[in-house]
Amino acid sequence: MLAAIALLLSAPLTILSPSSRQTIFGTQVTVQVSTPKHSLVDFKLHPRPVPGQGHLLLWLDQTTPGKTSAVKAVSPSYTFANVKPGDHYLLVELVANNNASFSPPATASVTFRTAPASLFTGISQLQSVLVAFLLLTLSLFLLLRTQTKTKK
Repeated sequence: MLAAIALLLSAPLTILSPSSRQTIFGTQVTVQVSTPKHSLVDFKLHPRPVPGQGHLLLWLDQTTPGKTSAVKAVSPSYTFANVKPGDHYLLVELVANNNASFSPPATASVTFRTAPASLFTGISQLQSVLVAFLLLTLSLFLLLRTQTKTKK
């Protein structure tokens, strides 16, 4: 655990979510990153490189990512909307205020999957089993009650 924390603090850029091979239900994917050695600033307000400052470039499912095709973010959280179900590849780069890559480049990537939202999105497996059990019990109760009334 301490080694993982030390690695997180030493890396210039870490993707906190989504996690590797995670399945996200729905069409929105919120990306959370950590940049412990850099403050994220608005590159439009601060266009000159300043040590310890930068912004993020994000690419979702791009086979040839370029700086002009990137989504630019100035906060550690960004949400992609209307993401289609399936497998996805996310690449994130921390760049200087003037959009220049650091040397060496500060990049991180992750693969994850999205799936259609379901009735039980956000409910744990145990809760899903309990709901199914209660529905089955209620169905059996109603069925037996109906059969008892028809016999009378």
